[in-house]
Amino acid sequence: MLEKIRYNTSMKRRNWLITLFFAVTIINYPNPFNPAAGQIATFECSSTATTEAFLYIYDMAARLLQRKVFNLQAGATNRITWNGYDANNELVGSSVYLYQLIDSGKTRLGKGKIWITNR
Repeated sequence: MLEKIRYNTSMKRRNWLITLFFAVTIINYPNPFNPAAGQIATFECSSTATTEAFLYIYDMAARLLQRKVFNLQAGATNRITWNGYDANNELVGSSVYLYQLIDSGKTRLGKGKIWITNR
């Protein structure tokens, strides 16, 4: 039992260090946005490390709509856009969508919601 406690404590320390090393803040704008009117959403973040990451966009049923490569540069403002279309090049409907930013090591760097209003 003592071995298990030591292992859990060391894992917590490592997770904290990884979080500190990859400090990322991600925002998206405009939110809400209207792709039917030609608006494009921008996802913007800054990172403390240069790494390759992926932006995943899901509907509320957790179906993957879009996967975009997001190359993060340390100390810079990084941007990527989404036009409101899924991987099959079909316009998505008016709803709230979820997104997450994951690095190549499968660590989630950020997440959020984006609202689409097609009028």
